[in-house]
Amino acid sequence: MNFALWIIQVILGIKLITVSYTHGFHQSLSTMQEAIQKMGKLSRSILYGVAAFTFIGAMGLILPGVLGLSAWITSITALILSIMLLISIFFHIKSREKPKIFVSVVLFVFAAFVAYGRWALIH
Repeated sequence: MNFALWIIQVILGIKLITVSYTHGFHQSLSTMQEAIQKMGKLSRSILYGVAAFTFIGAMGLILPGVLGLSAWITSITALILSIMLLISIFFHIKSREKPKIFVSVVLFVFAAFVAYGRWALIH
């Protein structure tokens, strides 16, 4: 179980780093521009915040295990990321980005599985 959780954590961490990069630094892409126009003026600020929290979340999935820190940090981080991914599903629905809705659902399932799996291993 621990090995499977590590594989999912690394995959999720890498994907969240790419999400952080695209939402933070590639807002000029045409797909991002369409979403920004649909979401309104505050969307750029929201996307920078999402990029920062996503990067911190990705680090929170991987670094505690690598540095030998407490395992509950990873389970709490995965729980917070699950909630954030649920919220992202709402925003992708509002922007009418169907492929990204599917990706957010898959990432939510991964994050929820990591949160539950790490919590179950602790107790």
